[in-house]
Amino acid sequence: MKIKQGLKKAHAMLLGLSMILGTTSGAFAATAGQIYSWPEIVSKTESKQMIVTKGVTYQTINYDTTSGPIVLHETWVNLTDPNVEVKTVMSGDKLENETNETVSGMARRTGAVAGVNGDFYESESSGMALGMSVQNGQLVHHPNQTAVLGIGFNDEVIIGKYAFNGTVTATNGKTYSIKALNGHPVSYPNEMVLLTPELGYWEMVSNATIVTMQKQPDNSYKVTSIDPMKTVTEAPPQGYVKLIAQGSGPINFVTANMQKGDLINLAYGTTPASTNLKYAIGGGPILLKDGQYYADPNPPLPNSSSYRGPITGVGVTADGRRMLQLVVDGRTSESIGLSYVQAANYMKSRGLAHAMLLDGGGSTDMVVRLPGAAQATVVNDPSDGRERRIANGLFVYSTAPLGAPANVTNWGESVKVFIGEQKQLTKKYSVLDENYNPLPGEAVTYSVEPSTLGNVTQNGLFLAAKTGGTGKIIAASTTNPAAKTEIPVTVYSSVDSLTLTPSVVDLAGGETYTFTTKGTVAGEIITLKPELLTWSLSNSTYGTVVNGTFTAAQSSGNGMTTVTAKIGTKTASANVFIGYVQKTVDKLDNATLWKRTDRWGDVGTLTTSTQQFRAPYTASTALNYRFAAGSGMKQFVFYPVNTLTLPAKNDNAAVNPVGIGMWVYGDNSGLKLIGSFEKGDGTFVQAANGVRINWSGWKYVTLKFPAGAAFPLKLDYLDLVAESPAADLNGTVYLNDLQVVYAARTYKEKPPEPTVVTFPDIAKHWGRSMIETLATKGIVQGVDKDHFAPSDRLTRAQAATLIVNALGISDAVSKTPFNDVKAGAWYEKKVGAAVNAGLASGTGTGTFAPEEFVDRNQIAVMIYNALKYKQKLPAGGTPIAFKDAKEIQSWATDKVNTLSAAGIMIGSEGYLRPSAVTDRGEAAALIYKMMQKAGLL
Repeated sequence: MKIKQGLKKAHAMLLGLSMILGTTSGAFAATAGQIYSWPEIVSKTESKQMIVTKGVTYQTINYDTTSGPIVLHETWVNLTDPNVEVKTVMSGDKLENETNETVSGMARRTGAVAGVNGDFYESESSGMALGMSVQNGQLVHHPNQTAVLGIGFNDEVIIGKYAFNGTVTATNGKTYSIKALNGHPVSYPNEMVLLTPELGYWEMVSNATIVTMQKQPDNSYKVTSIDPMKTVTEAPPQGYVKLIAQGSGPINFVTANMQKGDLINLAYGTTPASTNLKYAIGGGPILLKDGQYYADPNPPLPNSSSYRGPITGVGVTADGRRMLQLVVDGRTSESIGLSYVQAANYMKSRGLAHAMLLDGGGSTDMVVRLPGAAQATVVNDPSDGRERRIANGLFVYSTAPLGAPANVTNWGESVKVFIGEQKQLTKKYSVLDENYNPLPGEAVTYSVEPSTLGNVTQNGLFLAAKTGGTGKIIAASTTNPAAKTEIPVTVYSSVDSLTLTPSVVDLAGGETYTFTTKGTVAGEIITLKPELLTWSLSNSTYGTVVNGTFTAAQSSGNGMTTVTAKIGTKTASANVFIGYVQKTVDKLDNATLWKRTDRWGDVGTLTTSTQQFRAPYTASTALNYRFAAGSGMKQFVFYPVNTLTLPAKNDNAAVNPVGIGMWVYGDNSGLKLIGSFEKGDGTFVQAANGVRINWSGWKYVTLKFPAGAAFPLKLDYLDLVAESPAADLNGTVYLNDLQVVYAARTYKEKPPEPTVVTFPDIAKHWGRSMIETLATKGIVQGVDKDHFAPSDRLTRAQAATLIVNALGISDAVSKTPFNDVKAGAWYEKKVGAAVNAGLASGTGTGTFAPEEFVDRNQIAVMIYNALKYKQKLPAGGTPIAFKDAKEIQSWATDKVNTLSAAGIMIGSEGYLRPSAVTDRGEAAALIYKMMQKAGLL
């Protein structure tokens, strides 16, 4: 399974269950109000708010718009709730790392209940966040021009811009400006840069003088070393800082004013003062100020106005009491994402007064601790298909200690089954305290009311009794039964309708197939256990049916029987057709034509057996397997030495095969036989089914091709599989007669290929293939059996005849209004048909001029009229600008333009030569292309 699919599990679950803790409400469709700057909203569906912990909720909202779907994830935080604390976390608690952490990794490490990714960062180098950072009240990275999200000591959320200021003061009172705090020194080649332990890594420097200082109790700093001409430095240890001087000004200041043992004063901070902040991270742009859209002049990325994709945002209401963490999925088929402006208007619609974005795109991630879970997991759909490792994040924590059992998770689940059925509760029910935090040591006990409906095992498997009705499953805390949730239960005893799938099955003699039976009750579709139904056959000659499994008779011949399932008064049927048309592709009587791969170790041998075979053969291919006990899949994979095309190239079938078949001598081992096939594009697909070897002796089996398979395929391999055998397995399975099989009910032979009609004088003609195609179909003819005469000039009568033949127009009408078309002339009926169909007209003097030659103006009009007659006139495209376009007759110009735009008339070397006579080869090519456009070839 792809990582992306795994990450989507939590997301899909919440979209489907749409629950609120403590209630049984399900998903509901909200009114689809329009949002300014958004595409038109067609519909809106949102989940109920899920309580993550007291003061924190999570919800998903789905919009269907005219531009595509949009999926949003919201975590709302009550900043006044004493159970809630909001913090920022640095990856590995450092500014720089060899490898950063994912959002879920930071959440697990710190115990967060929810969180999102944070600041933009240097993804191609150090991984360091670009903007300001404050941790536990300490400024650890200077701000840049982009936005800052700050969390004050009284838990208020502050969104704004900050500027850095810093100075170093020597013992003699001389001062120098510090330009950066934990910035990359190489970015400040002629400045002072201060490094602290929070940097956490090493930095390149440029011929720097490095002053190492130890912090003193009075907050002054004692110089412990001064090291000149350095090109690299480690982050200082705890209790120390390093001043990096680069360039003549800073180095001269150090040389002239500082020496080992001096006490130095350092002063650095921000405007406004960062001392009011407990935590801060950078990001941007700012989207809302005082409830209005703000066009941030310093967005973190260029060309952000044209961006639309995954979004991470954060905002706060005007009263400062509530914070929203927002994630918008993007760049997937499930969600197209939002632009910055669209995100701003959405956040405004949610009642936020101040808002900004954090890093987006592939970094966009939201984690949430789902009810009863021990830790937060990813709930959105990362556009990379996996989480990125990022620099920092914004997280929410529960501060309250664990309490007594007070709640049980409610997933909004309901159980609907048929009598005698069983169903596993799909969610894990957990005990929570009064703050909705999980109590991992507390157990859940299940009971059913009324008990006549069934019972529930301790692992949550509901077993329906034989009595129908409605009731509830109660999941309660073992130590405090008052802490509980209720799951509605409906047990059906009858159905409104019954269906049997599939409706048509093709089998060979001796094969089996198990049908699926579903009933509809009050709009719900229920899968029924086959033993609850009564089964019958219309013709028992062709097999038997027991509890939904049909077994075809071994030697009944080709035929059909109807399988019928019945419950109460409702019935459903399916037709089983017995018989295959079989085409052998390998007799499987010579093991040297096959090879076993040793990729999965030494699992046996492939040999030719003359001891066990099936007539008419005198040998078989033996799979002598040996699988060691242990977990995982043990595989005996073998493949043909020579390519086996399915179907074979000389196969004369006019329909697609349904699969491959073979005779298998089973040993009742329970091993599984599967197959793999290579498609034309080089990718691979597996058979739609596997065959479990649960019989002894010879049996015919088929491996069905997957639905919609494009042929031909190639046999990639066959595979004998053992799944986590508990003990060593040794044995032999024999194979004979590998075949491509067709359903007998649909099998057809291809009609014989027509003999290609050709002429010696077109052997080197540019239009040879087109002339041969038309001649083979009888549309054109040669002047005799050996000559087509492609260069001979074409008359008007010949042109009319060719086009009428190509269109298949009846020539029953013989009279024409032209005095030069004589009765009984070979072309009389063809000219009459062409004129009556609007393909050709006379010369304007009461004549048709049948013996005059056709120029390219005239043939263009005839071809155009033919396409018009078939209602297949091409549209679009750019007409060819022929160099001699002025020579085209006005009555033919539009027709030539249409045909040249469609690639039917293309001229030569940029010229059409419209007045030139059309020869027979050119005419055949034009008619061929016309027939292609008209769908006649």
